[in-house]
Amino acid sequence: MTAPDTAASSCSETGNTVLSVRGLSVELARGKQRIPIVQDVSYDLRAGEILGIVGESGAGKSMSGNAITGLLKPPLHCSAGEVRLDGMRIDSLNAREMQRIRGKRIAMIFQDPLTSLNPVFTIGAQLVETIERHTDRHGKAAWAQAQSLLEQVGIPAAADRLKQYPHEFSGGMRQRVVIALALAGEPDVLFADEPTTALDVSIQAQIIALFKTLCREKGLAAALVTHDMGVIAQATDRVAVMYAGRIVETGPTADVLKAPRHPYTSALMRSIPEVGHRQARLPQLSGTMPRPGSLPTGCAFAPRCDFATAACAREIPQMAGTAGHPAACLHPLDQKATT
Repeated sequence: MTAPDTAASSCSETGNTVLSVRGLSVELARGKQRIPIVQDVSYDLRAGEILGIVGESGAGKSMSGNAITGLLKPPLHCSAGEVRLDGMRIDSLNAREMQRIRGKRIAMIFQDPLTSLNPVFTIGAQLVETIERHTDRHGKAAWAQAQSLLEQVGIPAAADRLKQYPHEFSGGMRQRVVIALALAGEPDVLFADEPTTALDVSIQAQIIALFKTLCREKGLAAALVTHDMGVIAQATDRVAVMYAGRIVETGPTADVLKAPRHPYTSALMRSIPEVGHRQARLPQLSGTMPRPGSLPTGCAFAPRCDFATAACAREIPQMAGTAGHPAACLHPLDQKATT
């Protein structure tokens, strides 16, 4: 396994808490039935910090981000918890009030840039519209800012590229444009939802490097959603591991990757191929993540866990352990190492 990139932890000196999430839960309404999708998610984002949110598909990573940014649509809804931006509660805002915040204070980067960019408008027109909506720049000043944003994200000949359409850019360049679009409103918080999944490895590395640089220079509080532990190792300061709608482990990235406390985190780590080490087959985690509405009693991971006991089938574990590195497990791996 490759060692965590120590540059990730030196992205910047983290500052005050910008975004605070406490007890966030999301439900799907199906007739009279209420199906839990995300349960009791809590974390903070600090200025200049990148928090990685990792887990398999269906873990609730993107859904929790959509809830925080006010992008849930019926029959999905927030059923519990609160979200505060610089101390102001935003989860109770109506749609119009949230529109004033989304894009200006909180911005999103989505997985597929083609779905984020309008194919019938030039890149310049889309950037300028966002700049004029969320800042006091208009006209020539907005166009100058649009050019500056493209230059900041590493797009050459920015003045000419502003006149082009999304289909005239490569996949990596489109992702850079989407990052520029997210920065156009000068946000405090940035959610990046699988921003490198569709890119090849070399372009992926460039986007990660850009993301870290922007964090350091602009003091953004950023959340990076991914299923890739390699991306987590390269890009983040802290990590929250999600399984079946819950956070099951969290802590500084280097600590979690070096000594995971939850068996699920350990299984994710074992799935990363080691550089220079040939294996006939990578270790495989048996079974699949339970579907919402079909969660087992007790610990949701117990049916797939090699260390599960009868107690695990009865009791839902709560986050416990050291304050900086807790895990939701009745039999955390660090206890096994000492017994």
